[in-house]
Amino acid sequence: MSRRKQRLYILCTLGLVLGFTPLCAGATPRISAGTPPTDSLDARAKASEFFYKGTLAQRVDKTQEALDLLRRAHTLAPQDPAIAFALGQLYMNMERQTEALPLIETAYRSDSTNIAYAEALSSAYVALERMQDALHVNEYLGKVSPDDVDIKYRLVQLYARTGNLDKAIRLASELQLRFRSHPEAYARLTQMKIQLLKMKHDTKAVEAEYKEQARLFPEERQPYYDFILYLIQSKRYKEVEKQLSEDLRKKNIREGDAVALRVHSLIAQGAYDRAEQMLSNLNKDRQISASEKFVLWALLSKSVSGEEKLLSERYMPYIKELVDLYPDELEVLRSYARLLRYREQYTDAIALLRPKTKLHPEDAGLWDELFQDAIGVSDEDLIVEVAREALHFVPEDWRYYIALASGDFAKEQYDDAKRILEKGVESISPQTGIGAAKLYGLLADLYAEKGNAEEQPKADSLYQRAIEANPQDADVLNNYAYRLAKTGRELALAERYAGQAIKLRPKAAHILDTYAYILYLRGNYTLAKLYQKNALDEAGEEASGDMYEHMGDILLALGDQEEALNYLAKAAIGYESQGKSDEKAKVEVKILRVRDLSKSSTRESNSPKPIKTDPNKQR
Repeated sequence: MSRRKQRLYILCTLGLVLGFTPLCAGATPRISAGTPPTDSLDARAKASEFFYKGTLAQRVDKTQEALDLLRRAHTLAPQDPAIAFALGQLYMNMERQTEALPLIETAYRSDSTNIAYAEALSSAYVALERMQDALHVNEYLGKVSPDDVDIKYRLVQLYARTGNLDKAIRLASELQLRFRSHPEAYARLTQMKIQLLKMKHDTKAVEAEYKEQARLFPEERQPYYDFILYLIQSKRYKEVEKQLSEDLRKKNIREGDAVALRVHSLIAQGAYDRAEQMLSNLNKDRQISASEKFVLWALLSKSVSGEEKLLSERYMPYIKELVDLYPDELEVLRSYARLLRYREQYTDAIALLRPKTKLHPEDAGLWDELFQDAIGVSDEDLIVEVAREALHFVPEDWRYYIALASGDFAKEQYDDAKRILEKGVESISPQTGIGAAKLYGLLADLYAEKGNAEEQPKADSLYQRAIEANPQDADVLNNYAYRLAKTGRELALAERYAGQAIKLRPKAAHILDTYAYILYLRGNYTLAKLYQKNALDEAGEEASGDMYEHMGDILLALGDQEEALNYLAKAAIGYESQGKSDEKAKVEVKILRVRDLSKSSTRESNSPKPIKTDPNKQR
């Protein structure tokens, strides 16, 4: 692979997937009577054509194509609400809220009765932390749809975030009345209302909420448990013991619950040794789940050491005991494996997880933990082995395909690498986002660098699909731009893609190098020199041979042969250290040619100049 890609398996630690929401059904462009003069009949027709093509492209996950088409439609019909809304929604899906907001505002201003426009505008305002504006929109929606529970719930949050706690509490109370027969929904509303009451420091009202929830749902232990936790947080420790005794007598809570709550109380009071002793006895209590006990150990550790992730070594044996006592509690098992990984005890974590993947092969979390531990030990054979096993049960995870392709590539089995990546793009879910872009991008790299003449054109379409899957993947944008530049095609497009890549990763040396190279090819030598210098500065000792050669070429174009030779000499050294003998030979030939030209130029400048005469003039 080119210098532009790190070892493939390193990419496997990536995991975020971007979401995508299709356009609202029934959205059609409407050119208003008040549109600018550019909205001629031909422009309107063209705008509609671009709109429909853009909508179709968006629905089949061709994000970049949809963006280009909808932009063109909006340019032709800037006041059309449906087009502005569609483009705004696309920007929202791409998490480009600043660009989305004015477009959605345009759509909303043209038709404030459109609920879809109003809800989209609310989302954009919230995303940009413009809570007061979001509140105004939702108050309007609340008047239009007074029975809409989602709008009321959103209003509670917005009133709270804009400081109107009384309105938030009053509206939360209205919602509680509607959900008195639904324990889960009522509990969520009660928790939200309690938080609001705490912000008002209304202690009596908080207690009343817990008691009312317990009265309505007497079979539920959670309200009793939560109320005692509230007393602990309020440092009312004497009341804690009194309430525990009363709830135990009435059988509102279990003995195990009481012990867990006493552990909470001891931790809050700083009595860590007593909390440890009580919690170690609780480990064997089957009434309390292993997950709940794990949380208590983590809380104790954090309180003692202040470390969030890394459980104190002192408490690790207790977690191991939990794992042994509850071998089928996979969440605790995964958590313990994570703690081992934080300590770089990868081998121990693998020994713990490997047998469990045989017993619970459908558990994607186990494979994920095992895979990360295999990466941790830097055992490429194990990485490939785990990935191959995992794919039988988790065929939609893109990282495993990349790991297998990495193994094939290391063995120079390029056709096998292509096949596994092609299978990956067919199998993964979703078909857009980080994973899809990585698979398409690496497949494109393989076709570009290792494909035969017939396969070369396929690389371009794969790069385009990678960009459509995730327009924010800087490496894909960069690699495609570099390919276009090396083949001397579509340099304007190459410059645009490389420019986008720089915006995403402005300090990446290889991306700065690509952009400088394209500027050089387009004749912008001064700016190319600036970016190439930045590339070399960022790369430091890791600068590659071609980075130095690019600077040499730029300096030659600027007429600075002496400085160019210095960089070309560094390029030869760089190529030698990279094991690129062919490139080294080529740059050495270039050095000789420049020196010959320099000598020739020197001879000409030192030789006597012939006297020019006018052939028409007689002596």
